[in-house]
Amino acid sequence: MRKPIFVFTIFAVLFFALAAYSGGRKSATNDETAHIAAGYAALKTGDYRLNPEHPPLIKLLSGVPLLLRGAKLDLGDASWRAVGTGKMGWRHIEQWYFGAKFLYEWNDADRTVFWARAPIILLSIGLAGLVGWWAWSLYGWRAGCLALGLYLTTPDLLAHSQLVTTDLGVTCFFFLAVFGFWRALHSLTPGNLVMACVGTGCLLAAKFSGPLIFPIFAALAVIFAYSDEKADPAMLRARLGEIGTFRSKLLLAGALMAACALTGLLVIWACYRFRHRISPDAAVSGTIDWMRYWAKDGLVNNLMQAFQEWRLLPEGYVLGFFDAFESLERRPAFLLGEISETGWWYYFPVSFLIKTPLPLIALIVAGGVAIRRFGAGLVNELALLTPAAIYLAVAMAGNINIGNRHILPIYPFLIVAASKIARVFEPGRAKWMAAACGLLLAWNAVEIARVYPHDLAYFNQIAGGPAGGYRWLVDSNLDWGQDLKELARYRREHPEEPFYLAYFGTASPEYYGIRAKHLPSVNIEAFRNPGGFARFSDVQSGAIVAVSATSLQCVLLNDQRAKGVERFMAGLRELTPIARIGHSIFVFRMP
Repeated sequence: MRKPIFVFTIFAVLFFALAAYSGGRKSATNDETAHIAAGYAALKTGDYRLNPEHPPLIKLLSGVPLLLRGAKLDLGDASWRAVGTGKMGWRHIEQWYFGAKFLYEWNDADRTVFWARAPIILLSIGLAGLVGWWAWSLYGWRAGCLALGLYLTTPDLLAHSQLVTTDLGVTCFFFLAVFGFWRALHSLTPGNLVMACVGTGCLLAAKFSGPLIFPIFAALAVIFAYSDEKADPAMLRARLGEIGTFRSKLLLAGALMAACALTGLLVIWACYRFRHRISPDAAVSGTIDWMRYWAKDGLVNNLMQAFQEWRLLPEGYVLGFFDAFESLERRPAFLLGEISETGWWYYFPVSFLIKTPLPLIALIVAGGVAIRRFGAGLVNELALLTPAAIYLAVAMAGNINIGNRHILPIYPFLIVAASKIARVFEPGRAKWMAAACGLLLAWNAVEIARVYPHDLAYFNQIAGGPAGGYRWLVDSNLDWGQDLKELARYRREHPEEPFYLAYFGTASPEYYGIRAKHLPSVNIEAFRNPGGFARFSDVQSGAIVAVSATSLQCVLLNDQRAKGVERFMAGLRELTPIARIGHSIFVFRMP
């Protein structure tokens, strides 16, 4: 027992240090501006009007340190009242106005963001522990250590472990639910039952894609039922004895799924304080236009309408569900120079191929090839690969192509599957195999070292590295508004004028001392003061222009929104930047 604890402790300290330092270098990303304020407001006041398009659990966790620190909150602000009157939901820009004031006017933004991110880092360390545990139990202690090492050196996992968004939380609870469910099928102990139920409940309260866990449970149940393995009812052994028939194993799985569903319902209600209304102010509920949602056909819509009318789910959860799915109908996305509002079926295979280190891909492939030689049996291997395959397939079928982060939950399963390669280090194995594996591990460590602390901007050699990634993908794959603090450092060292900025994000350039003439882009100021921007024709020769990668590719920004932007950005793309800020902001000198 001492060896696992020692190894995990070393990993936890190292991971926290890397994530905290990297996160401390970065300004708030687009979604964090709304998420942090929404979580703190809900925790402090019990009002969930802000950011209903995501369930509250992750946001509430991020608000705990802020509540302990006594962060300031002005509920008399016009933006708070505006969110509570008229249509609420993901298109309500006032939630970002309120979030920006919360961070940059009422509190110390850097400290507030740091403390809000701390619970996410801890959540990620817990997920790493689960990854190491499953690998250790399947393939031995070497595999457990290897899994922790791969987790530490996977750029997207490290990047999203330091952000107050739903992605890491969903990844953690998805893995916990599957791990607990699979263990409970084999041995229905109280611990395994709690893992499955708590994981499922937290998953449903973290993101509206959470119900996907039940088809995955069903697939795992069928795999287990068809196998020769028997279920040990453990705490019910005296009554049931050993369970070995196909039918009895399916019944056990069905009962376990029912327990998980009931726990999920309980956790959801607990996150909303067991109150149906979205706000303590009853008038806020009266502003929700339910008929707009009821007018849409479909089984899911009808089911959610019934949940609302029968009050089986909190009002905020039902509203958020509809808002989230409405936002998926059309969403501008970028891939390899093209912009689409409906996406591409191959978007996520491409994003995975270029956002994942090549040595990690090689280890995953090697793990698949070595299933018969080093694997833990076909049933256990399917338990790892089936959830990842289903999750990826569902993501590929959707229209939301704005970030590799949307398939982040597949990474822990692939890492565990790859960790079986650690068996090449066992005594008696061929030395060339151990040497090859060692070289891949060293290469993987070099990959994270060469991009750190700009983990979010990682691209592998296929895309030309972080410097070439913007030609393939933008938005949350590379440019999520996170590099304003880096740009402020650059400007202090290079205070050349005139200086123009086309920033994609929700953080405040002025807060960080960046004085610029703003060009049209997609940010809070663009919505708050659309007429306050410089014209592209005003940018004279010799001027310095800083442009976010997403704006450079004209995503969410076209001539209909800002006349002349497409021609201007096309001209910039022909230039060689004089500086790259965190790989996400390009600095040009106009010819």
